[in-house]
Amino acid sequence: MLGALTTLDLSNSSLTGSIPNSITSLIQLYNLRLWGNQLTGPIPIGIGSLSNLGTLNLSNNSLIGSVPNSISLLIGLTHLELSNNSLTGSIHNSIAFLTGLSYLGLSKNTWKGSIPNSISMFFKLSYLDLSENSLTGSIPNSISFLTGLSYLDLSKNLLTGSIPNSILFLTGLSYLFVGQNQFTGTIPAGIGNLNRLEMLDLSSSSLSGSIPDKITSLTWVSFLNLSGNRLNGSIPSALANMGKLKYLYLSNNMLIGSIPEFAVGSAALIHMVLSGNHLSGPIPTSIYHCTNLQHLWLDNNSLSGALPNSFGVLSKLTSLNLSGNRLNGSIPSALANRGELNYLYLSNNMLIGSIPEFAVGSAALIHMVLSGNQLSGPIPTSIYHCTNLQRLWLDNNSLSGALPNSFGVLSKLTSFIITGTNLTCPPDYTACGPTQSPKTGFCRTCPSFCSTCGKRAPEPTPNTSSSSTSSSESSAAAGGGGVSVGAIIGIAVAAVVILLLLVAALVYFRLRMQRKPKTGLAGSLAASHCTEFSLAEVLKATNNWSEDNQLGSGAFGDVYKGVSPRDGTTVWAVKRAKLIDVDFQREIQQMADKNHPNIVRLLGFAIGGDLRTRPEQVLIYEYVPNGDLQKWTGPDAASPLNLKQRLDVLIGLARGFEYLHSFGMVHRDIKPANVLITADMQPKIADFGLVRAVEGTTVGTTRIMGTRGYVDPVYSRTSKATVASDVYSFGVLMLVVLTGQAPLTESAGGTRKITLWASECVSSGDMRSLRDPKMDAPGEAELRLAELAISCTVELTASRPSMAHIANELQAIREEVVGKDELSAAVKVDAQVQQMKNAEIEVTSQAHLLLDTCH
Repeated sequence: MLGALTTLDLSNSSLTGSIPNSITSLIQLYNLRLWGNQLTGPIPIGIGSLSNLGTLNLSNNSLIGSVPNSISLLIGLTHLELSNNSLTGSIHNSIAFLTGLSYLGLSKNTWKGSIPNSISMFFKLSYLDLSENSLTGSIPNSISFLTGLSYLDLSKNLLTGSIPNSILFLTGLSYLFVGQNQFTGTIPAGIGNLNRLEMLDLSSSSLSGSIPDKITSLTWVSFLNLSGNRLNGSIPSALANMGKLKYLYLSNNMLIGSIPEFAVGSAALIHMVLSGNHLSGPIPTSIYHCTNLQHLWLDNNSLSGALPNSFGVLSKLTSLNLSGNRLNGSIPSALANRGELNYLYLSNNMLIGSIPEFAVGSAALIHMVLSGNQLSGPIPTSIYHCTNLQRLWLDNNSLSGALPNSFGVLSKLTSFIITGTNLTCPPDYTACGPTQSPKTGFCRTCPSFCSTCGKRAPEPTPNTSSSSTSSSESSAAAGGGGVSVGAIIGIAVAAVVILLLLVAALVYFRLRMQRKPKTGLAGSLAASHCTEFSLAEVLKATNNWSEDNQLGSGAFGDVYKGVSPRDGTTVWAVKRAKLIDVDFQREIQQMADKNHPNIVRLLGFAIGGDLRTRPEQVLIYEYVPNGDLQKWTGPDAASPLNLKQRLDVLIGLARGFEYLHSFGMVHRDIKPANVLITADMQPKIADFGLVRAVEGTTVGTTRIMGTRGYVDPVYSRTSKATVASDVYSFGVLMLVVLTGQAPLTESAGGTRKITLWASECVSSGDMRSLRDPKMDAPGEAELRLAELAISCTVELTASRPSMAHIANELQAIREEVVGKDELSAAVKVDAQVQQMKNAEIEVTSQAHLLLDTCH
């Protein structure tokens, strides 16, 4: 019966091992789809015997070796997809015999050599992806024969030479990606002939010369990336007015002249990045036409003139960077009160006047950097409206006056710089009174606040005689000397309280000595709010530590699955700890009362064996059935999550870590392997063997804990873990979840860190590389997620966001994704209809085969 099979689709089925040679006996196969598994080994050498094949998709596996020559016998193939494997060798001429191909995907392998001239034989090809290999040589002129191409991706190779004019014959192209190669020469002058282009990426390819005027003929282009080249000359005047252009990246070139005027055709622009050029002149006031603009970066140019008031009408603007120019005049009042503006960077210009008053519309501001200008006057007291402000840099200005007491409400402010100004502290410290918590008290959030005038921030609680004295001395210094009646009463009350505490401690000590306490480990845990089980119950639950029950093993213990003998239903994850006593106790005491939907719950513990030598120490956690996060998002994920599911996981994790941090606890080992997934695909933080309570703002350690690639470099240098260390690790985890790549990648050129690579992708607008190839096509959400992750990994720990902020930002991104999913519902319905039609054809084919057999 299998000999008559026409379709074999085992994609995303968690298959392992190699593709069996016996598959070549299914000679009636028309569709063979094994993509998205964990298959290894070579492609069967006899693959050519499947002479009826029309579709062969082996992508997203770990196949090795070269493509067998017998593939040239599959002359009926229309769809060949081998991307994202470890295939080697060159794209040899045997593939050239597959002249019926309409789709050829060979990306993300280790192909070497040049693109063969025989590629011209694919005259029916509409999709060609050779990206992310090690191809060398030039683009062959014979590519001009592929006139049916709509998608061409040669990016991220080692191609040299110039971009040939022969590519201009491919007038049906909608997507052209040839960036991140080693080209020389210029952008072909006739690029405008490709008037069906929707996305064009020529970034980071050492291209020189000017931007051809005819590029403005690409009226369908929505994405244009020419960043990271050596382009000179001016920006074509019509470039920003191309009607459908949403994403324009021209950064890090040598462009001169002024920014073109904007017109009605600019309304579609969402991102415009012109950073790192030699642009001059004013920012056009006509920028008000860019009504959908969200991300405007013009930093590190030579722009001059005043900031246009028309910025005030850009209601969707979320990020504005004008730093490193020669802008003058004052800051428009409307700019600081844009309801959606999160990031405002105006540093290193020649701005004058005062900081504008803030209003309710300022609440969205997260970063405001005004360093290196000539601003004067005080900080407005209305700054209290900026309730989400995290970074405020005002250094190297002419600001003066006392810092406003309203700073006390800026509970999220983590980075504040006023060096090089004449600002002073308020004399009464009302912005940071002694009863405020370290999390919200401004003097302890930003210690430089009080150090600017040489005054010491007040202690958190004056509950000893020495601290009371110090506090009194500070008050005397500030108030002109003398001890007030109130101070004398306070000292007397404190003395009485201390005396009562000493008496209570003496009584407690004597009563405790009269009891006969439990001894050893069990006694020290008696006060914990955690159920104690007997070792006999644990042995029964785990079938005496049966290997069949073992779930895994790690440095801190082996983990077994078990069922509670008390109710016969509750499933346990039993951790047979290898910890020393103090670590075992610490994990129980820290986790016993922690109850959060995104944290694995500690159900109990058990102690047995010889308590004087090596006790049997057992921790009992709730069982989480769906494995760890690596299983669902890693490079070997058999059933990868979509973007919405990944965001749901990240939101849950951020809320869980926010909860832990609220208790002053740091995890120190955040990574996908320590995130478990429930039956309903919700995340739970696990493995608390390294969790420590923070003392003050840090937890010191003699040995760096965590996993390579996820450890905060600041923690590595100082040996002091903070909540910011967890934020760094979470930022790396977000990038791993987004891209499906490892935090560190080893190659002949050294070790590549995912944080640096992602930063390069964001700055160059390379959204395609930022998403896991197993997800849908990239979009703006991936870019926002990458930007958020990168902000978690900045060097200055005070500038990293809090977990609460991260969770809120992830929630906003998710809401955007959900909205776009609803718009694509019609497309999904069409795809389902097509699948039903294909199924009908397949059923008809099987019916005919059965009738033939009967006859």
